[in-house]
Amino acid sequence: LRYEVDTSGILPITTEIFKMFPDKLEKWRRPFYEVLQNYENSSVVLPAFYNTRNTDVSFRVKYMLDDFDSQRGVFFFHPQYLLNVQRFWAVQGVRAKRLSSGLMLVTAALELCEEVHLYGFWAFPMNPAGIFITHHYYDNVKPRPGFHAMPHEIFNFIHMHTRGIISVHTGHCT
Repeated sequence: LRYEVDTSGILPITTEIFKMFPDKLEKWRRPFYEVLQNYENSSVVLPAFYNTRNTDVSFRVKYMLDDFDSQRGVFFFHPQYLLNVQRFWAVQGVRAKRLSSGLMLVTAALELCEEVHLYGFWAFPMNPAGIFITHHYYDNVKPRPGFHAMPHEIFNFIHMHTRGIISVHTGHCT
């Protein structure tokens, strides 16, 4: 992803950089901070109150950024907001133990942004061109069965795409 060309300078929000380092954040503080520097002018949005595991890691991320005197905004989803998001998507057919962090962010983006473009969202082992792809861009570790409802999330994204609500991009970034 070439930030300026692919996003036109629009604020990118991702949770995957958060997932790349969570258990080793104490050891990898500087590398994690340096990875975040690639996302100029972006904020970090964390589901600190979604479950107890996320609370500890989310606060470690926030304190790490404070220690480096980062000016980057750190935001936590309100627990009632996450409960409402879960209820909304359950009505849409997305029933899982936990919503994916991507679905949380897409929902927030739909509420905050005039235009939403999704890159890298796909829940199947092959992309639409028939090429095998990994689950995340940095690994191929899949969630436990029933943990997330990724196919249902993607079907909802595609449905919104066909209705012109969002733009789903499944090809290579230019």
